[in-house]
Amino acid sequence: MNRKNTPPTLSDVAALAEVSKAVASRALSGKNRPISADKKARVLQAAESLGYVANPFAQSLANNETGLIAIVVNHLSDVSDLTLFDSLIQGIQSIGKQALFVRLKSANDIDELQKNAFVQRVDAALILSDLIEPELAGSLFYTNNIIMLNGKSQEMGYSVKVNEEPGIKDAIDYANSKGIKRAILIGGRQSSANEIQRVSHYLAHLTRHDITVEASAFCDYSYNEALAYLTSSSIKDSEELAIFCTSDSMAMAAVDYFKANAINHYSHRIFGFDNTEFSRRGDYQFSTIGFNKLDFVQSIISVVKQAQYTQVNEKKSDKSTNEKWLPSTESHLIIETQFYLNHNRL
Repeated sequence: MNRKNTPPTLSDVAALAEVSKAVASRALSGKNRPISADKKARVLQAAESLGYVANPFAQSLANNETGLIAIVVNHLSDVSDLTLFDSLIQGIQSIGKQALFVRLKSANDIDELQKNAFVQRVDAALILSDLIEPELAGSLFYTNNIIMLNGKSQEMGYSVKVNEEPGIKDAIDYANSKGIKRAILIGGRQSSANEIQRVSHYLAHLTRHDITVEASAFCDYSYNEALAYLTSSSIKDSEELAIFCTSDSMAMAAVDYFKANAINHYSHRIFGFDNTEFSRRGDYQFSTIGFNKLDFVQSIISVVKQAQYTQVNEKKSDKSTNEKWLPSTESHLIIETQFYLNHNRL
């Protein structure tokens, strides 16, 4: 039979390497499975010479893995999302997995997710959606490897959190040094646990410097909503007024609002949050608060790897709770924000 146009199989690789099919499978699995260095080298060389490409579906069945990591979000509209998710996808690919985005806009979407057996079968789930409580997350996916990234967590679980207070404190300290005594605070999504904590930090440090919050609103991290809010507000401008926004996209709206009202010398009075490239590009230059996205992604990936390779023992007394005992404090990581002063325009 002519097999010139037939893709090489695992049996072909095993035959060329002069090993069993089982040994060839172990060598190509990507796992640290027992196999001699000589045999592994022969298998890899044989696979390369034949142009063999492993069947990911077959591998997932053999390894009881799907090769997928779910990223559960509310939306992907904010400019900060683009920067973060690009790095996160690369990080997931670096450990041999693929990202599967799951968007939840309402409780109805959660019901649909629970009916979708394909989505449920993932190797890990990264929960950024603020609709998901830790207790619910465990029932949505057929995996113990659930990492909370939405500011919520439980003791026996995995999470990566951002301590946002240091950056907010430094930003407001700087504003006070510039004579700011009045403030407009534009927040993101009111349902977010991260956002509520973030706003409380702003209010505490503004109060510490006797800076009066004259107006505030939640604008869902949206440029359009923030611009509409500022346009409809009766703001009395002065050199003592600053606008604090909890996303860079809303800070961009503040820049355009000042421009539209012919307000000059405003660059030291607009503060964003996200540390995206937009805070340093062209006319949209303002100081911002944020953290290194690569540090955040590396923290997430390290927790994913720990969750994947650590034996997790469920409570034998009550398996229905789905609570999990974890072996170390590395299950919960915290990174801190900092204030990025725009030296070019201030």
